Amino acid sequence: MTLSRVRGVLVGAMALSLAVPPWVPAAETKEAPVKEEKAEKKVMVKGNEGVKSLQEALKAKGEEPGPIDGVIGKKTRTALGAFQNANDLKVTGRLNDQTTEKLGVEKRKLLRDAIFPRFDFQEMAKRSLGAEWRSRSFQDQTEFVKLFADFLEKTYVGKIASYSNYTGESIDEPYAEVHSKLLTAKGEEIKINYMLHQVKSEWKVYDLVVGDVSLVNNYRSQFSRVISKSSYEELVRRITQKLEESVGKLGRSD
Repeated sequence: MTLSRVRGVLVGAMALSLAVPPWVPAAETKEAPVKEEKAEKKVMVKGNEGVKSLQEALKAKGEEPGPIDGVIGKKTRTALGAFQNANDLKVTGRLNDQTTEKLGVEKRKLLRDAIFPRFDFQEMAKRSLGAEWRSRSFQDQTEFVKLFADFLEKTYVGKIASYSNYTGESIDEPYAEVHSKLLTAKGEEIKINYMLHQVKSEWKVYDLVVGDVSLVNNYRSQFSRVISKSSYEELVRRITQKLEESVGKLGRSD
């Protein structure tokens, strides 16, 4: 498995936030090798629904994003920059709040469609529940995976989609680790490591290490405490409540 293949795994997760693949150094951005463009397309050959929505929106505004194929290529990047320029927006090449507002698209949906196919939520949920996972019925497991994925969307999707710089990776098949640095809205820099494993022929994220804290390990500790002191049903109730509260906050901020 080549390094470019692993790097390409996260294109779908970051392509809507960056106009160029996150591993391309700033000094090389304008002259990205053709082979990198091909590698990007190879990874995203099936197309991404979030990117397709972006391409359709750009086309409706009179830009030329190229084929509506769900692949962030040169034409789509150029169209995004041209749209920003034509609408007196700062030409960042990124799908920021001002750009999505002008395009008339829902950023959160675009980001979800771009990011979530790259995550193995069943594996994340399984690891987060620990030993409790094995004692649950198939129906319980299925329902918990959906609940856990919804919860992560509401609490992490915006942060994951923020500007990230690729800083390196390591591979020990069937596992890999992609390193990046995230710049928050306050200008703070946070290390984020994407932990991946191979699922059939694809690399999928099964954990995020933010700073030095594993998201999965952190949740496993919290979930275990709730279950040991109360019950699995109480854990589900609490997550559901947190999810409802986060939805309420989003509604009030819109």
